[in-house]
Parts: sequence; structure tokens; C-alpha cells
Amino acid sequence: MDETIQKVKAFHGHLCPGLTIGVRVAEIALREIGPHAADEEVVAIVETDMCAVDAIHVLTGCTFGKCNLIHRDYGKNAFTFFRHSDGRALRIITRPTACRLTAKNGKPSLQKSA
Repeated sequence: MDETIQKVKAFHGHLCPGLTIGVRVAEIALREIGPHAADEEVVAIVETDMCAVDAIHVLTGCTFGKCNLIHRDYGKNAFTFFRHSDGRALRIITRPTACRLTAKNGKPSLQKSA
């Protein structure tokens, strides 16, 4: 199983579709807004309380305690990421009709639905 998935699974306690969504969302966000330095934190606003939030916490370092993980329960699978230093931001919204989650050989992956 992928090292990233293992790390997130260890924190969350089990592997589930929501966790896999969170991994993909966090990876896309960090790729698009770039990695952050120790003194420059990414802020994440999550609009759901699903399992994906745990993956975002683990992979981005955003936490409620540092006030850079903000929960707005709008019931949407929507996630916004930004950096204060340069204003770079990204909002990711998952569409249930755009992809489906599958697991092959214990490794979760996203596949386009037919």
C-alpha cells in the first residue's frame, strides 16, 4: 500500500472512500499552491465533516489547534486552501458523478466513471 495512504490510515484508524478523497484533495492542493515553508502555513477551509478532513490534516499540517484548519459545515465536499504570504488559493469541489472510488490490491485509486 502507498506510503501516503498508510500514514493517513494510521492516523484515521481505517481506510475508507472519504479518506482517499482527502488524500487526493490534499495532494492536488499542495501541488497547485506549492509546498509551504516552516514559517509559512497553508490554511484549509473544509465544508464537510467527512473522513477526508483527517487526510487533509495529516498531509497539509493544518490543524484546528493552529487555527489553520477551519470547518464550515455546509454539507458540501468542498475544500479551499490558501497561503497568506502570496495570496495563492485553490478551491476543490468533488463531484460524485465525475469519479468513483475503487480499491485494487488494497490500494485506493480514483477512476473516471462511465
